[in-house]
Amino acid sequence: MRFSRQLLAGCMVFALAACDLSINSEDPDVDTGADQAAVTPQQPDRMQMAEPEPGEGFNAESADRARQLALGSGTEQQRMQARQQSRRDLQDLRVEVDLSDRKLRLFQGDRLTAEHDVAVGTEKWPTPTGSWEFHRVDINPEWNPPKSEEWAEDAEQQAPGSAENPMGRARLVYRMPNTVHGTDDLNSLGKASSHGSLRVANEVVLELAETLLKAGGAFEGQQWFRQMTQNRTNEYQVPLEQRIPIRVQE
Repeated sequence: MRFSRQLLAGCMVFALAACDLSINSEDPDVDTGADQAAVTPQQPDRMQMAEPEPGEGFNAESADRARQLALGSGTEQQRMQARQQSRRDLQDLRVEVDLSDRKLRLFQGDRLTAEHDVAVGTEKWPTPTGSWEFHRVDINPEWNPPKSEEWAEDAEQQAPGSAENPMGRARLVYRMPNTVHGTDDLNSLGKASSHGSLRVANEVVLELAETLLKAGGAFEGQQWFRQMTQNRTNEYQVPLEQRIPIRVQE
């Protein structure tokens, strides 16, 4: 009799264990280690990821203004596709500036894709030579005179869109205060007439800005870019996800 009771108890324990195993393996609401391992982690939204280093002259308010404008220019999926496609289309982009013939040239690999006249620094204020990387694009840039420079000691700050703003429609940042920026003074192009920066026509600098944003993985779509360029009194700063090489040589 004692043996029968022990046998019956053992069978009940075995039955309960088997029932529990069945629930865990069949019930979709019960998490198992295998299920957790199979889950693919969700990719973080780009807007929540760490921003690339924006460099000197960065204005957080202007950068946030550009981000907020992007959020209204399509879904994150649409904007991601635009960034990826643009970046693929402009692989291996680089910029070469020749001070002797005062030309700015764009290359993809070894292929010349564009050439533009530039104004370069004067003998007193020469354009530095060397190799750097574009790391930010500023649309409708505010101008803060570099007070460390003798020529700018008495200059006044100029708001975006001001007729007195020497930065023009866009500023392509690689080595502050020396940048590539726009100008309405077309007579200065092809001459040594700047304080060290590289000037191109406003129409050209907007083309270059769009190209750098695309090649740098920071382009949020045509609607976004058009809205930034149309809002002339607002500055928009956009750090590049991938930096673009520039070489300035004699």
